[in-house]
Amino acid sequence: MSTTKNILWRGGLVGIVAATMMGTAASRADGFKPAAYEESGMLEKLGRLPEIVLEFSSTAPENLKQVPEGVGKMQFADFQSGTGSPRLSHNIVVELKDKVPSRLFVDANADGDFSKDEVFDWTAKVQKQLNGSDGTVYVASVRLKLNDAGKMGVVNFTYLRRGAFPKSIDQPLLVCTCDYGFVGEAKVGERTLPGALLDAEATADFSMPTNREHLPQLWLNASTNGTHARSLLIPVNRTFRLDKKIWGITNLTSDGALQIIAIKDDDTLDFTAKAAAALKKPENSLLNPGHKAPTFSAILLDGKPVNFPSDYKGKIVLVDFWATWCGPCLQEVPNVVANYQKYHNKGLEILGVSLDKEDSAKKIAKVTAGKDMTWPQIYDGQYWDSVVPKQYGIRAIPHAVLVDGDTGLILADGDGVRGEKLGEAIEDALAAKKNRIENYEKH
Repeated sequence: MSTTKNILWRGGLVGIVAATMMGTAASRADGFKPAAYEESGMLEKLGRLPEIVLEFSSTAPENLKQVPEGVGKMQFADFQSGTGSPRLSHNIVVELKDKVPSRLFVDANADGDFSKDEVFDWTAKVQKQLNGSDGTVYVASVRLKLNDAGKMGVVNFTYLRRGAFPKSIDQPLLVCTCDYGFVGEAKVGERTLPGALLDAEATADFSMPTNREHLPQLWLNASTNGTHARSLLIPVNRTFRLDKKIWGITNLTSDGALQIIAIKDDDTLDFTAKAAAALKKPENSLLNPGHKAPTFSAILLDGKPVNFPSDYKGKIVLVDFWATWCGPCLQEVPNVVANYQKYHNKGLEILGVSLDKEDSAKKIAKVTAGKDMTWPQIYDGQYWDSVVPKQYGIRAIPHAVLVDGDTGLILADGDGVRGEKLGEAIEDALAAKKNRIENYEKH
């Protein structure tokens, strides 16, 4: 059986949470009003979508009634949808010829039988790879039955063959994006923005999540020139920053409507526990900013012990969950290194947490040395069952959490500490800590 792990874009730069602050009442704003549900076209409209990454297996899934006839070398994967227990299982078979995918078989109606399903040809596309060179990927789009109620939607599949990533990637991957969702407009303060509500994890359920496994995402185009450069992609249980205010999402309905709460002016980059409670966030969403980061003790790759966050007093710490086999993780590494080099002397530390498989210690050491990742690494060889990632509820990488070493409070999480937002979050956190220290010394 293949293993499914999600690599999600987590949108919106959240504000820095101070240890103590004055309370303010949350005020209401209009929210997202869907105009229509569209079964496809989200990627073309938005420019990017949350990704679900599947690993291939050479063994057919147990629930596959019969493999396609006349197919030579095969790779198997399992794309799951809906919220039932178990979820709908869409078996996937990729036919290989000379190590190149030639045909795609998808159990679109999730009945375990390919005989009534269309066979798809891959479309080869050349795109820029992580090492800077051009490479070939293979794409196909399939209309699937998403849940037991028969809701339909298109899922895009991208096959990344060997050579698409650096040599540390030792297996092909299937990257999936849900190309369906609600489109409409969102009223945020005085602005009316193009918006969309996306299904990040193929649940076909757009209501408020009850756990971290169900995270619809709100897309907002905050640009003034119609480009994707200033778009936001926001999990619905996270806050986001726009026009110098902190905002939150609440009151989702199954037809895609939601409300947006104005939390606080962003002058101090703080928001109150009272305002945060108005978001009705799930209690088990461990990584919400303002919550205490889970504490842990572990052994570093070099054999030394680490106690988190008590070993990081006076510091801002980026806990970076990654793996050498994760292409998007390696793509983010140069950005993380650049910010570490810029802010380390100002009080930033990084603690890497590897989700690599067993017997990967030498591989991790080689990759980190070659990419100037000079910070310490935690590695226990248990892959997705690694102790610290499970404690933090990590189901998707790359994933980073910015933590105040003094208070143990989570300052920012997810997409708020990726790309260009990473430097902004670190700078805000260091400035807030400096101001807090200066105010304390004055009194």
